[in-house]
Amino acid sequence: MSYIQDFYQDDLWSKLPSSWKQFFKSISIQELGSWMLDEPQSKKVWPLSLLALRQLIKLLTIDRSPNSDTKTKFVCSGAQWKCQILENSEGFKLPQNDLVFKHKSLFTKHIKIKKRYEIEKFSEICAKCCYLANCKCIVDTGAGIGHLARQLSYKYNLSVIGVEQTKELSDLAKKYDDEYMVTLKKLLPDFDSRSSYHLCAKLDQEDLSNDSLIGNINEIFENTFGERSVEEGFGLIGLHPCGDLAVTLLKLYVKQPNVKFISIVGCCYMKLTTSGKINSLGYPLSNYLKSKSNNYLSYAALEVACHAVENYCDKMKTGDYNNLKVHAYRGMLEMILIKKSGLIMRHGRVNSVKVNEQMTFQRYCELATAKFDEDKKIIESDYDAEEVGKHLDRWQEVVAFEGLRMMLAPLVETTVLLDRFLFLSDHNLKPLLRAEFDPRRSPRNFVLISIK
Repeated sequence: MSYIQDFYQDDLWSKLPSSWKQFFKSISIQELGSWMLDEPQSKKVWPLSLLALRQLIKLLTIDRSPNSDTKTKFVCSGAQWKCQILENSEGFKLPQNDLVFKHKSLFTKHIKIKKRYEIEKFSEICAKCCYLANCKCIVDTGAGIGHLARQLSYKYNLSVIGVEQTKELSDLAKKYDDEYMVTLKKLLPDFDSRSSYHLCAKLDQEDLSNDSLIGNINEIFENTFGERSVEEGFGLIGLHPCGDLAVTLLKLYVKQPNVKFISIVGCCYMKLTTSGKINSLGYPLSNYLKSKSNNYLSYAALEVACHAVENYCDKMKTGDYNNLKVHAYRGMLEMILIKKSGLIMRHGRVNSVKVNEQMTFQRYCELATAKFDEDKKIIESDYDAEEVGKHLDRWQEVVAFEGLRMMLAPLVETTVLLDRFLFLSDHNLKPLLRAEFDPRRSPRNFVLISIK
């Protein structure tokens, strides 16, 4: 898969079928956005190969909508009953701290709106998993400043250890816990729930069992919470663990018998290890994909899988073109950087810049390269303004090409997620994979669950 910033440098438009290029000239950006979302509005006759591509993607990918009537989920037959309970909220009352629930606005402090939504839904899923696994303990990995752990502790009365490798974040989580406890004691004098425990530690990706860390975790559960996690086990969760961390959690779940369930939402697929020693791979994991010679996914493919096609199409449909034109500006800058300083500048990191109607290309270049060394910055004498103008006038082609890339994103993500699903199946564990979040609010919206 190509990078969109290579659009001009590699003349990517020329690589499309001629029938597609000709057809794209006859439709608006709005029409293309609606068509990509399979909305029945366009009455034009689309190229058959383009229609076939859309249908193939639809057939081969997991439905990203959690509310769709035709919602796709993948579940092992042995886990059907657990799947039904997880899906059915009626008649399934989780034990909640009703006193704390009355003051739930407390738990939105310091949390962005998007994260609030994810934590609310994911914490309920994890609490249900605890119920089904018959355990009271959870280890939240990549816990950050403890928002998810706090919700699970105070709202669902669970014993939670938040594992975070960055000391500053772990210390801040402890500080917030102390603040919450002071406030809760004022509002609820009889409140006696424990805070979550924040452990600054790193999971060893080379040591698949992580026995030393697991031993430490079991000691904390026993000494701090009075829980016998060695016998009763604990759950392993991660809300958007980055890259290989999600894979490390899956391998730990397989190796450690007292990890009773796992619940993760993947993220940052482009940071997965895709080459090297077979035991160090983040992709592929499953025996099936490992046996295939054509299982390779490029960095560009994995990166595009982290984006929400729905959000991109919404911008196309509503005429939010400034957010789309930026790809043309970035592509033009890429070509100029390479022409000025050579291929060493290819795919270099530039500042993120919001384009508006009044912004000139030169101003964009100044902002994008502000952190460059002086000899690498782009000045007006580095390019022909007339030539740049001609390229930028083709911004609709750039938008269309990026749209095609976005169409393929769910296909790549499905491949990665089903590989993880099969990996658990290879070890006779029973996984469940389904969309849980609104993809427009949370682009990485699939939850992978397994309960022993």
